[in-house]
Formats: sequence, structure tokens, C-alpha cells
Amino acid sequence: MATSSGSSATDSTNTSPAEQLKAALATADSTVTQGIQNLQSVHQARLAQATRTVVALTAQYGADDPRVKTAEAAVTVRNTTIARISMVRQQLAAPAIQIAQAGWALQGRVLDAQLQPVARFTVFLVDANKEFLQQYGFAYTDNTGYFLLNYPGGAASSAAVPQLFLEVVDTQANPVYLSATPFVPVPGTASFQNIVLPVGGQPIGDPPAAIRAVAMPGKKTKPQPGTPPSPSKS
Repeated sequence: MATSSGSSATDSTNTSPAEQLKAALATADSTVTQGIQNLQSVHQARLAQATRTVVALTAQYGADDPRVKTAEAAVTVRNTTIARISMVRQQLAAPAIQIAQAGWALQGRVLDAQLQPVARFTVFLVDANKEFLQQYGFAYTDNTGYFLLNYPGGAASSAAVPQLFLEVVDTQANPVYLSATPFVPVPGTASFQNIVLPVGGQPIGDPPAAIRAVAMPGKKTKPQPGTPPSPSKS
């Protein structure tokens, strides 16, 4: 009995602070993830109740009744809340990325104005003049809207790096998003961004010529390494 107790104490003492911190963070992540899942379940139950209320009021008073409109607005709010919770849950579940010491990564999801994922859109970086920066590659979104740009680093000095702006084009290479502020990569780390497209998804200009030429899903062009391949058209 004494030997077993001593061995346990020794094992605990020999555990490095880094390992203890890693274990604590893993436990915390698991707790947060479970909490978010529980929160999503609660709001889904409330959405179901709100939807039933709309059906009942519509049957009783008609679709144009103000009480029905109010109930429908409540359903819209519930749907938006659930979508936002889902965004957080998916961000926490983002895959771990292997990054070169001198490189960096940008991953995230592209969502429409209703916070639903969009597939086969092309994500890339441009400079302040909206010129496609080919050295950073491009990525296609998958069926969950996920994309990954994984830059291994290069010979260019940090002084020569231009401002980086994130641009998104749709499946017809029409630009539908351009970040208002520059993306600032941190060497050796991965950043995450959720990109929400404007309402309507109308084109906002002409795409860079290089993007129209090479970065449209369905063409035989290799996307940025580490990015899921473009889904085939049905």
C-alpha cells in the first residue's frame, strides 16, 4: 500500500508544468465545448416552441395578424442566435494546423447573410490596389464554408510585405467580399476569421484577372496546400 502511494506521488511530482497546463487546457476546452452544445440545445428547443406558436396563431388569426408577425420575428431571432452559437462551436472545433516556423495560416468560414455556409467560393489575399498576391495562394470553401490559407514563408523580407486584404469571389469569380481592414499575420501562428457576406450577395466589382483565370472551382487548378479540394459539381 505504501509503495503504491509513493509511486503515485512520484508520478504527480514528475509531471512537468507544461504537461499539467496542457491537461488543464484540454479539460477547459472540453467543458466549454459541452457548455456551448448545451446552450445550442436549449435554443433549439425554444425555436421549436416558437415555431409551434406561429403555426397556432396563424391558424387562429390568419397570417397577416400582428400577433403572427411578432411570433415570426421571434422565430427569426431564435434562428440567428442558433447560427451564432454554431459559429462559435465550429471555431472551437477548427482543426489544428501545422505551420512552418517562418510561416503563418489563416483559416475560417465563409457564411451568407443568414449565417449559413457557402461552398466552392474562392478566398485569397490582395494588396491595397486589389492585386491578387499569388505568393499566398488561394483556397476553396468546402460544404461547411471552411477555408485554409497556409503560407510556409518565403524569401521576401518583412519590410517588403504589402498590406494584406481578404477577398472572396463566388463560383462565377464575382467578388462578393473585401475586408475593410488589413489582415496582419503573426509568424508561427494560425488565425481564424468568420466572414459574413453582405445581404444580397451582389458583386462588388471586377475580380483580379489572375483569379478569374485560375481560381474558379471546377478548373484543374491546385488550391493552397492544406485546403480541402473543391467539391465536384453534381
